[in-house]
Amino acid sequence: MGRLFWKLFFAFVAALAVAALLMALALSLIWPREGRGPHPQSALMADTVEVLLREQGPPATVALLEIWRAQRLPLPLLVRPDGSEQFGRTVSAERLDTARVVSIDGAQWKVLAAARGDRPPSAAGGLPLPPPPFLEVVALLIGALTFSAALAWYLSRPVRHLSQAFDALAGGDLGVRTAARIGRQRDEIADLGRGFDRMAARIEQLVNAQRRLLHDVSHELRSPLARMSAAIGLARQDPSRIEAMLERVERETARLDTLVGELLGLARLEHDAARTLPQPVALDALLHDVAGDARFEAAARDVEVVLSTDGAGPVVKGQGELLRRAFDNVLRNAVKYAPAGSVVHIALGRAGGSACVSISDGGCGVADGELERIFDPFFRGARSDGSHGAGLGLSIARRAVEAHGGDIRASNTEGGGLRVDIRLPAED
Repeated sequence: MGRLFWKLFFAFVAALAVAALLMALALSLIWPREGRGPHPQSALMADTVEVLLREQGPPATVALLEIWRAQRLPLPLLVRPDGSEQFGRTVSAERLDTARVVSIDGAQWKVLAAARGDRPPSAAGGLPLPPPPFLEVVALLIGALTFSAALAWYLSRPVRHLSQAFDALAGGDLGVRTAARIGRQRDEIADLGRGFDRMAARIEQLVNAQRRLLHDVSHELRSPLARMSAAIGLARQDPSRIEAMLERVERETARLDTLVGELLGLARLEHDAARTLPQPVALDALLHDVAGDARFEAAARDVEVVLSTDGAGPVVKGQGELLRRAFDNVLRNAVKYAPAGSVVHIALGRAGGSACVSISDGGCGVADGELERIFDPFFRGARSDGSHGAGLGLSIARRAVEAHGGDIRASNTEGGGLRVDIRLPAED
């Protein structure tokens, strides 16, 4: 048992002991003083013994007392003329002064009513039984100890499980959970265990995502570095190709610069979201600016960007720069894959308490199995030729949207092309 168990155990025992003492004190104050003397039944039995002793003598009186002793009743005390008690019980001189005296043939017999706490002598004539409170006190003590131990164990058990789970998590076991051990318990400690499970699941998710990101980054960095190394080697072997190889190195350097820039943006995203105070952001004005910037790139590809809003645009609370980057990444991705002469549509509306933004292109769409994966870092679908970006644009967009409490989903349109729907909590 741990320290918490013993602390709870002794605390409960002390609380029960104090409660019992206070109850005993209250009863002693309320109970009448005369209640400490003979019980009315004991007084009646003493009267019976006195009358029987006067009228029929000691033999009949002793026979009656034997019957009462067999019934385990609190017997009146019968003191013989020689000063001994009939059943060997000890009688104090103070009590003898209050005894009833019965004279028989010149000899004095004394009768005393059984006081509270007196027990009949044992049938074998040995020592008297313990006073009445003894068994009750023992039973109360055993019950208090049992109840305290059970309650202390019940309260400390989930805490021990939590302590073991924290040790396991600190030791690197990200799959540890407490739900199976806590079971159906419903209290604040069980809520703490369920909170630990949510925390552990989130940590496991983040660590696994970090590991995947590190693996993907290593792969993405290795490819351009390998091509640069090959270009340098070819240039050394054939000096006449130095100019072409330098152009190749320059292109790979630009790709590395783009990759590092997007990685830094991805790393700063959640940090900026946590440190920047949220401000009201009008989505219609923000989307007008983003669409205006995208039209320059779209014009070079003979693609038109059309923005439509449903009345007054909704307002969301968040970081305007992060939202701008999210919409810009999705829109640039749509323009990138839209065929020449097509239109990229941006629609802004409201559904319930959410602001809804949809961006759709007229391209070839995405395979159904890739709709969820296109938001993963470095993922490139079948329609990608590998020449555009590092595959982080949509991942950054998802992080920015989720940092604002929203969600982002992709789907294929019926007429062909990809549609990205973004939902954000809107202010009333």
